[in-house]
Amino acid sequence: MKNKKNKLINSFAISAILAIVFIVFAVIFGELYKPFKNWLAGAFNHHWIGKSVISIMIFYIFGFLCYFKISDREEILIYMLKIVFWTALAGALLITSFYLYEYFLAIHQ
Repeated sequence: MKNKKNKLINSFAISAILAIVFIVFAVIFGELYKPFKNWLAGAFNHHWIGKSVISIMIFYIFGFLCYFKISDREEILIYMLKIVFWTALAGALLITSFYLYEYFLAIHQ
């Protein structure tokens, strides 16, 4: 039972990393390229809903697909959770830095 749990956590850790990367990309790219943001808003009623739906789809689809390929070793589990943490932190810093740049440097010149 423990091996199945480790395998499930490892596979969804990979999908969480992919979802985080997509969200960071979508937020920054959507602000820089308005047709992408408009497409999200048109297809999903609002660009936030579009990013959310796509990231949830990425999370679950890749989570279940990776389950069949990922290892269940304990060392990989700890390593994957560290990668999720650092990816989330880097994503938050990237988005924050982008908006600070936009507010202080790009808009107010």
